Amino acid sequence: MRNFLRALPALFILLFCAFFSLSAQNFQFKGYVKNSVTGEPIEGANVYVTNLSTGVITDSTGYFSMFLPQGTHAVEFTYVGFESKKRNIALNRTVTINMNLEESSQLLQEVSVSGQAEDHNISSSEIGVSKMSMKTIEKMPSFMGEVDVMKSLLMLPGVSTVGEGTTGLNVRGGNIDQNLILLDDAPVFNSSHLMGLFSVFNPDMVRDVTFYRGAIPAQYGSRVSSVLDIKIRNPETERLKLAGGVGLISNRLMLEGPIGKSEKLSFLIGGRASFSDYLLKISPNKSIQDTRANFYDVTGKLLYKLNNNNKLQVSFYRAHDGFKLASDSLSAVEINASSSQFAWETANATVRWDHAFTDNFIANIVGVYSDYNAIISSPEPTNGFDLTSAVKYRKLKSDFSWFSSGGHSVMFGAAATKYIIDPGHLDPNSDQSNINELLLQQENGLELAAFASDEIIFNDKITLMLGLRYSYFHSVGERNVYSYDPTQPYSLKTITDTTFFSKGEKIASYHGAEPRFSFKYSLNPSSSVKIGYNKMRQYLQLVSNTTAALPIDRWQLSNSYSKPIIADQLSVGYFKNLNSNEYEVSAEVFYKTTQNVSDYKDGAELLLNQALETAILHGSGYAYGLEFQTKKNLGRLTGWLSYTYSQARQLVKGDFDEEEISGGEYYPTNFNKPHILNMSATWKESARVNFSANFTYSTGRPVTYPDDKYYVYGLFIPNYVSRNQYKIPDYHRLDLAMTVGPDPAKQTKWQGSWTFSIYNVYARKNAYSVFFKPNNQAAVNQANAYKLSIFGTIFPSITYNFSF
Repeated sequence: MRNFLRALPALFILLFCAFFSLSAQNFQFKGYVKNSVTGEPIEGANVYVTNLSTGVITDSTGYFSMFLPQGTHAVEFTYVGFESKKRNIALNRTVTINMNLEESSQLLQEVSVSGQAEDHNISSSEIGVSKMSMKTIEKMPSFMGEVDVMKSLLMLPGVSTVGEGTTGLNVRGGNIDQNLILLDDAPVFNSSHLMGLFSVFNPDMVRDVTFYRGAIPAQYGSRVSSVLDIKIRNPETERLKLAGGVGLISNRLMLEGPIGKSEKLSFLIGGRASFSDYLLKISPNKSIQDTRANFYDVTGKLLYKLNNNNKLQVSFYRAHDGFKLASDSLSAVEINASSSQFAWETANATVRWDHAFTDNFIANIVGVYSDYNAIISSPEPTNGFDLTSAVKYRKLKSDFSWFSSGGHSVMFGAAATKYIIDPGHLDPNSDQSNINELLLQQENGLELAAFASDEIIFNDKITLMLGLRYSYFHSVGERNVYSYDPTQPYSLKTITDTTFFSKGEKIASYHGAEPRFSFKYSLNPSSSVKIGYNKMRQYLQLVSNTTAALPIDRWQLSNSYSKPIIADQLSVGYFKNLNSNEYEVSAEVFYKTTQNVSDYKDGAELLLNQALETAILHGSGYAYGLEFQTKKNLGRLTGWLSYTYSQARQLVKGDFDEEEISGGEYYPTNFNKPHILNMSATWKESARVNFSANFTYSTGRPVTYPDDKYYVYGLFIPNYVSRNQYKIPDYHRLDLAMTVGPDPAKQTKWQGSWTFSIYNVYARKNAYSVFFKPNNQAAVNQANAYKLSIFGTIFPSITYNFSF
């Protein structure tokens, strides 16, 4: 299998060149989809040609365009929350149509899972892709009433996390840094508030969520496991609108509308602020009272429609978190932590220009600015310090889309990305501090990429997507690079020389092709099989020796000693719809190999290490699995059930014993969970009341326990030999929620709704970790075991949402 995956890139490059051709000319079918009441354009509406099993999605102006063969075609227009409409279109010339959709009022026929055409999962060539509307996410039970995009993804197959209260996702055997998270094209390096309790995305501002974990399109790069593409919705263009929510943890407020009398310029701005500290202070436990946790975020967008062919968008995002943890558990405090204070913040901005050369040739030019900063501080007078780190990201890219008359959807473009990493600056924060200043060397890198893809619809049975991306990266100075004695393991004691690279001078470079492809074959109108493959390269890694990533964990660029991660993934899936698309059933299998994955040496110090290559080891890995999902899209009861079986292993085998992990044998990754079962369901009791439930079960993650221990100078010292050979107890949890919305029969300017939720209904004390501490006071040779639970009790919440 591994040799086959290595041979696939060359084969797909040949296929890409062979199929990048045009067919006979057809006729253009175009138009606009709008809200029948307000006249507003509907972005993301599906225009689906049922007899050809093909379709397109409208843009931000409600516009769509496609080329179809001559004849009469059955076309269906659909969007979540609106009544679908069907039209027969006779094509013997260019046809333009304006379609007005009416908001749905039927209780039993509301599609609540996605905004796709009803059989999009069958007809499209996409594999390993999930698209979720905010309407679906908002109905799901949430922790403390906070609608959470990231937590909703954990209910999908192939996605897991190391535990409650942790940041990031583990997707198909990948680490959390192997996921590219984009908010309007800007990367998000830390996707959590309050050390992983909530995600950073304001639900009022999000339009839709697209999650790629299978055949990832060629326009995406820089990560090897998945892409999460989150779009900020466009602002209201006709009237001012105010909306928000009041909850136990945070309050939200959003304002949008036109600027001036013209509909060309409009704005959208929304913010959240937490009030967590007051809840902690009323706790009877002193340790919880001393805990501090707060955050705020602001998201905004300006939209300027110059004319029908040009549109300018400016998006921005700013977030800040402060956290002081006085204990390890919010439910059963047993172990006191230090008084260190964490803070981290993100500042993103995106400028995007959309230009339509013709109805079927569109260009997008995007500039991205992103800064992520983290700090940990200690207020102790004699050892007070501030430790800061930062990731700076600048990007310029251009995408071009061309929809041909021969059934081709072509996209091509290029991008340039600049990275600046400040890995750490330790600084005393008072004159009385005994801490000495330490400044780690800055890392600089430049990534260039070009891509092209073509989705070809041969007929109603066969669709093929071919893509090719080529990336080039080089690490540049200014910095010192150490040389080591090749006959000994890397350490500070084996440094033999130091080479200085001046500013902008190339230190190391890497490049390579990243082919992609997906293939769909329709067995019949209600079922299809799909195959997908992608090769990805990643030049930026998160370096950590903790199970759960912290805001201060170190990011590292590829350099002379750290090569880029390279992953090859092959996916095969079967998709079936039943009972007129009321039910969807899918099964996917995947196999993925990775090269140059990093792990830490036993006992390594990473945070302020000036020669990180002495603490990091590199190896290879593989992951495979089966993902099964069934959905119910229509009726009072909607939702899905998913099951994932997977395995993920790594191998680190060096030239010396000190450069091996687990004796040079394969060992499970920290996030390997073989069995995961998820259920999400919504019951529509009436036009106003919804009940929803989530249930999740997973096998416990791997942990490392001591094989034995030594008695040294009166103390018992544990000895760790094999990594991740044990596991913590299995995890399971049930959440419930009820939403009471406004009366649809009363059309008032003020619309309000209540959400009542219960997290961890049966108060299970799920173990985040199990660890041992030697009991050196005991007369016998023994150690005490401790179980750490993050949310070991029930958490009820109430939230009021409003719009005006």
